[in-house]
Amino acid sequence: MRQASEKTNESTIQLKLKGFSEKETIALYQIGKIKEVAAGECLVREGQIPNNFYLVLDGSFAAVKDNGHEKMVMLRINKGACFGNIDITEDVRNHFSVLATESSRVLEIDQYALNLLPPETQTSAYRKINRFSVEIVNELSEKTVALSRKVKCLVAETKESQGNGKTDYAKSKMVQGMIEDFPRLPVQISKLTTLLLDEGASVAEIVSFAKMDPSVVSVVLKTVNSGYYKFQRKISDFHHAFLLLGFNQVYGILMENFLQGILPKHVNLKELNLHSAIISQIAFDIAQLCNKSKPVMMSTLGILHDIGKCVVLLFKSKKPELDLLCDKLDAGKIGSLLLDTWNTPEIICRTVEYQSYPQFAPPEEVPSKYREAVGILHVAHICYDHLAGIAEEGIFRAFSDEYMDLLNLESKSISDLMITHIVPSLSKKIDVFPDYAREFILKNVKV
Repeated sequence: MRQASEKTNESTIQLKLKGFSEKETIALYQIGKIKEVAAGECLVREGQIPNNFYLVLDGSFAAVKDNGHEKMVMLRINKGACFGNIDITEDVRNHFSVLATESSRVLEIDQYALNLLPPETQTSAYRKINRFSVEIVNELSEKTVALSRKVKCLVAETKESQGNGKTDYAKSKMVQGMIEDFPRLPVQISKLTTLLLDEGASVAEIVSFAKMDPSVVSVVLKTVNSGYYKFQRKISDFHHAFLLLGFNQVYGILMENFLQGILPKHVNLKELNLHSAIISQIAFDIAQLCNKSKPVMMSTLGILHDIGKCVVLLFKSKKPELDLLCDKLDAGKIGSLLLDTWNTPEIICRTVEYQSYPQFAPPEEVPSKYREAVGILHVAHICYDHLAGIAEEGIFRAFSDEYMDLLNLESKSISDLMITHIVPSLSKKIDVFPDYAREFILKNVKV
């Protein structure tokens, strides 16, 4: 700590602290110490209980908040400002870190030493820090209002760039042709979709219906006894296969067989099928966890949500010269149009239509009837990307936190969600996945 005699040798202009009298300034210098802070150096860390408060003599600082994905600059702290906590009776932790944005100097004052000063000097210090706190609140409030206005503008511009949603797509002759050229869903799969989404339908009823169509039985038994699965014994009973695999896996087998039959042989569906199979299971688990949407419905939705991509793939195979244009299409809207022609329940169609909204819009921009299903599908994709090894900062979108809150998952990080729910579920059901999905899970999860 510098001696008072050393400090008072400086001129009054140099010593003068903004907001304090000359007498108060000298007193503060006597109990404090001047600290040099290099650019980028952290003076106060988020989450710590501050022991001192600081008066900025020269340079500037930034208050930085770590939101778990990145460090965000909340506000700038310039010469003459102060920060820290001078109330030693409260266990108040810092809400943000303070870093020097350039080579700076501060007057560091110990909280306990401050209490030894005359009452009028203490009062001035309290007033100073209170004024600065008010300035922080005002600045953050103004930034919040400005940010809200910018978000609304960006959401509106993004929606406008997509046209009038499904309406414009439905009017497009090219899109109409794409939908018309895509084969209709076989009746037995369409009926199975309806049964799966019917809460009153029993396992026996679903199995009985499926068994009525020899092609369904043949496809399921052939697939379950193929190299896709690793069951030790051959399964010859359809009811056994249905119970062993589960609804979503049987439905996935039928959809995969349907798509492979209509798409050109050179189109590789493996990645698309893998994605749909894993998303289906994750969506099922999240729906169970948050108790917001029907798990079976979300499982079915997971299998169907990328059907629009199959429509685009088929069209591109016939019109390769339009390849670049096709990549600009919203597969979700095309998928929803196709599902409408298949008489798929509205909740499935509209969720598929709005599935891209979390990338650019908050939950309130999604119609309330489909909001939770869209949120579950979005979080399922985040979990899938996490499972695939993508870093957490690369899998979150602008409004992912809001969709997590919508599903009452605000207290969980994606890592926690994966460890406590998703990974155990995938590990438990590893044997009912086809080989390519099993390999993906084994590669990314320690089973």
